[in-house]
Amino acid sequence: MFIFLMLSLLAALTPQEGDTYRFPRYPAGDGTTPNILDLIEGRCFEYLECVPPINSNIECDPDFSFNCTSLVMDFKKDIAYQEPCTLGPDAFEDFVNNTAQEFPPNSHLLWSGTKEISHVYGLFTKRKTLEDSLVGFMMNDVAFCGSVETGFDFRQCPSCQTFSESASGIFWPKASAKFASLASGEVEVVLSASNGGRPSFRNGSIFRSIEVPKLTSSKVSKLTTILVRDLGDNSTTSEHCGAGSLLELKNIMHEKNITFSCEENPNRIRAIQCATNPRAKECIDLFNSDKEPCSSYTAFIVVIVILVVIIIVVFLLSLYYFCVYKHTKDQKYKTFTSDKKSENRASQSMDVPIPMDDIVQV
Repeated sequence: MFIFLMLSLLAALTPQEGDTYRFPRYPAGDGTTPNILDLIEGRCFEYLECVPPINSNIECDPDFSFNCTSLVMDFKKDIAYQEPCTLGPDAFEDFVNNTAQEFPPNSHLLWSGTKEISHVYGLFTKRKTLEDSLVGFMMNDVAFCGSVETGFDFRQCPSCQTFSESASGIFWPKASAKFASLASGEVEVVLSASNGGRPSFRNGSIFRSIEVPKLTSSKVSKLTTILVRDLGDNSTTSEHCGAGSLLELKNIMHEKNITFSCEENPNRIRAIQCATNPRAKECIDLFNSDKEPCSSYTAFIVVIVILVVIIIVVFLLSLYYFCVYKHTKDQKYKTFTSDKKSENRASQSMDVPIPMDDIVQV
């Protein structure tokens, strides 16, 4: 029953399609997002005022002291009027550091190749992804590249020799490193098992190369890996917990003295997938598996209701006996006793002899 209720909510919240990468891949010819500075400044004010759009999971805090105008200037100075592919390793350093924020322990959610489902999962579990932080909220799905002549290139961002030289390739790894370094307590990560034969914990991913090195046992006690397989994926190349790259991740965590656990397609994740494809075989199996607990639970409730009804009936009968029936019975007894006494007195008065002196001579 819980799964059916959850699916009704997820159907409205789960995006139907979308990019699975942390930084968006824009079609050839796309440039910087129009009005980018106004856009990210507006998002900053929106975040600080706790005015979340649909599906957001932002962290509201009345003690926030961020200066949105200043943060936008931090971003602008490292990209505007700059050569787009030669920003250097220190680009966005001030912007990322000045937007850094602490989250409560046990609230960090990392992901790799599972952007959309991770965000919906985070929404229901109240765990925070990078995109739920201030800097991630400001820059999510925004394209940006500089131009020496116009400040920003709004027509076409050039293809740098390597992605790590581009503005996005510098910014997102830096923001991810800061986010992971602030994680504490129990951390969760959602990885994809459906990568066309590629490892779930693959070389070159931000999670493996940037975020994992930032997790330390002095702050993080446990890493729980949630391995997600696409609906209908019966590929033999899909990875499993305890093997392949997941075994590598386990060994790395043990070396760091961080407890490691791994789950494959848990129901709480499968339910999110089934919200948009309830007729998939995996979803039908999930619905059927939910019937037995539901029936047991219903039977338990019925038994409890019956017991309560019996108790109420017994109570009412007892109340009737002591307050109505017994009272009426006592009254009848008292009336009967009184009538008997009256009859006895009358009988006694008739049996008393009349003195001769009282007889009147006629």
